[in-house]
Amino acid sequence: MDVNSACFVTQALANELSSEGFSWPAYPKLSYAASRTKLHPIPTYAKPFSKLSSLVKNQTTTTWASIALPTDSAAKYGNVAWSSLWKDFNITAPPFTTTVSPKPIASSELVKPTPPPFPINDSLTDHYKFPDGFLWGYAGAALQIEGAVKNEGRGPSYTELELRPREENSPGGGPPDISNLNYYYYKQDIARLAALNVQTYSFSISWSRILPFGVAGSPVNKQAIDHYDDLINTILEYGLTPIATLNHFDTPLYFATNTSWQGYDHPEFIDSFVNYAQIVLTHYSDRVGHWITFNEPGVDTLSGSWKSAYNIVLAHAKVVHWYREQIRGTGKWSFKLSFSNGFALPLEPSDPKDVAAANRQLEFAIGYLANPVYLGKQVPQSVLTTLGSKAPIFTDSELAYAKGTCDFIAVDYYSATYHTPPIGGIDACAHNSSNPAFPACTVVHSSHNGWALQPYQHLRITLKYLDSTYPTKGGVMITETGLPTYEASSMTVDALKIDYQQTGYYLGILREVLKSVHEDGVTVAGIIGWTFVDNWEWGQYASHYGVQSFDNVTLERYYKRAIFDFSDFMIAHGGK
Repeated sequence: MDVNSACFVTQALANELSSEGFSWPAYPKLSYAASRTKLHPIPTYAKPFSKLSSLVKNQTTTTWASIALPTDSAAKYGNVAWSSLWKDFNITAPPFTTTVSPKPIASSELVKPTPPPFPINDSLTDHYKFPDGFLWGYAGAALQIEGAVKNEGRGPSYTELELRPREENSPGGGPPDISNLNYYYYKQDIARLAALNVQTYSFSISWSRILPFGVAGSPVNKQAIDHYDDLINTILEYGLTPIATLNHFDTPLYFATNTSWQGYDHPEFIDSFVNYAQIVLTHYSDRVGHWITFNEPGVDTLSGSWKSAYNIVLAHAKVVHWYREQIRGTGKWSFKLSFSNGFALPLEPSDPKDVAAANRQLEFAIGYLANPVYLGKQVPQSVLTTLGSKAPIFTDSELAYAKGTCDFIAVDYYSATYHTPPIGGIDACAHNSSNPAFPACTVVHSSHNGWALQPYQHLRITLKYLDSTYPTKGGVMITETGLPTYEASSMTVDALKIDYQQTGYYLGILREVLKSVHEDGVTVAGIIGWTFVDNWEWGQYASHYGVQSFDNVTLERYYKRAIFDFSDFMIAHGGK
C-alpha cells in the first residue's frame, strides 16, 4: 500500500468513527507561567557604600590567583600564604571561569504541568489570603551551590575539611568543588526564578570568599565583593526580594577547633565574625532588608558543643547593635532556629509527663539560644542544671544587650516528633551522662496510633508555640522547609519533573500556614522553600530537595512541577 492510499484509509476510518458518534476532543489550551514584574522603585534600607565605607577602619582589598609557583613568600597575606591554605585539598577546577550571560527562558519550559488529580485548594482555605508583605520564595547557600571553591581568591572553609569522610562514604558522595556552579551561573538562576514569578531569593554570602584568611586585619577579596554586589543587583533587577545570610556553615578554616563543627568556640571567633559582618554590611545594607547572622547554630550541640552558644549570641548581638547604631539601617534581623529531632510535641498532650518531656526537649533544642535574644532571660534552668560547667551562661548585662536583637523568629521547619520521658524518668537520666537520651532526656517517637507523623500535621502548633513563647513584632518566618524526593537519584529527568511528592509536601505546609494566620492569629512573615535547585547536601548529592533538577555534566537546569504548583498556590491566595 502506498502512502497516499494509507492516508486515504486513515481519513476514511476517522470519518467513519466520527459518523458513529465519536469525535476527537480538543486538548485544553496550554497555560504558561507568568514572569516576575520588576520592582519600581527598588527599596533602600540604608546609605550606600560610598557613605558608609569609613565605618570599617584599616581595611585593604586585594585579589589572589592560583599560581603554580608563587614567589611572594614575604607577604603575610600574599599568593604563597593563600596557596598554603589549600595545601591539604585536591580541588577539581570548574569547566569554565566566566559569568554566564542570562538567556531568555524558552516558552516550552514555562508550560504549566497537567493539573494534579487532587485539588490544589480545599474548601477550608479557598478564601484565605496571605497577609500584605508576606515573603515567599526559595533559598540556596553559597557552599552548597556556588562551586568554584578555589576560584577568584576564595579560601577553604572548615566544613570542606570536616566532611571529607562523608564525601567518601555516602551514597552520591562528593565534594562541593563544582556543584551547580552558581558562582558563574547566578544570573541565569535568578532569571529562571523570575520567569516563574518567584518573589524572594534567600542566599548566603561566603565568609571564606570575602575574607579567605578569616581574621580581622586580613585583606578583603575584591572579586568576592564585586560578585555579591552584582548578585544582589541581579536579584533586584529581576524584581525579586533578597534575604542574606552571613554564615551558612562556611566558617573559614582558620577557626577550626576540635570542639565545634563551625569553630564557633574559637577565641577569635566573635571579633572576627563582627569584622566580617561589618565589611559586608557597609557594602550591601542599602539594598538588603532582611539579614540572618547564623544558619542553624544549634547544630553545634550534635558534636557536644554547648558553650559555643555564648559566642553565637554575643556575635549576633554585636553585629545587630553595630548595624542599628552605626549603619542606622531599617533592615530586619534574626538567626535561624532549628530542631535536630523535629519540633517536639508531647505524645499525649493530656499526660503531664509527656508535656514536661516535650517542653524540656524544646529547651535543649532552641531555648538556650532563644531565651537571651528574644526574652533577655538566662538559659533555661534545665540546661544549666543538666550540663553544669558545659552550659552557656550570660551575665545580666549581656542578657540586656542581647534582648531584642532578633526582629522576627527565623525557623527552619522540616518535621515534628512526639516525646515521652525515658525509662526511669527524666531526673535519673539528667544525672547520668552515659544515658543514651542525655542531656535532653526524652524518648523520640515518629508515629502516633500506628501512623507516621506528616510534617504539615502539627505545623500550626509549632508556629503558635514560637509566636507565643518568643513574641516579636516581626512574627515568625519559615526560613527553610522542603522535602527530598524519595529515590530521586535513581529517577530519570522526566520522572523528576512530574513527581508529586514535593507538590504534596508544599501544598500541605502552605494550607497550614494560612490556617495559622487566619484561625490561630499567628503573625507569619513568610515561607522560604529549600531549595531552588538540587545541590551539594553536606557531603553528598543523593538528597534532592530542589524544585529544579540539574545535569551534573552539562549543568543544565530543569523545572520540577512543584515550583509551578507552589507559585500558583501563592498567587491564588494573594501572594505578591
